[in-house]
Amino acid sequence: MPSDISTSRTFFLISGIINILIAIGWGGGTLTIGALTCGIGCLMGFLPILNIVSAVMDFLAFSKLNNLNQTGTYGTVNTAAIFDIVTILTGNVVSMVFGILILTYMQKEEFKSFLVSKGIY
Repeated sequence: MPSDISTSRTFFLISGIINILIAIGWGGGTLTIGALTCGIGCLMGFLPILNIVSAVMDFLAFSKLNNLNQTGTYGTVNTAAIFDIVTILTGNVVSMVFGILILTYMQKEEFKSFLVSKGIY
């Protein structure tokens, strides 16, 4: 297994955990500010949703890279990396950096050829 795949797997696990923590923080902050501003602060309630979706995608990509037995792995990893980049809207710099690194790893021929050889591209 190429080191880029195992590194990507680790990045997805860390990013998923960070996204959950940030979603909890944004959720609590939204409720608190919403209560203090008589509901106007609840307009920021969409921000935790970005992190929740990204966390789910991160764990899906982690699972597919961990098992290496499901078709569509490349597409799932690509989508999860893009969602990680989008989480910069919530201030999640770590996941954004991981997403950029994973997209860079995916462009390498050994990454693609390994998935093709496993039949899960």
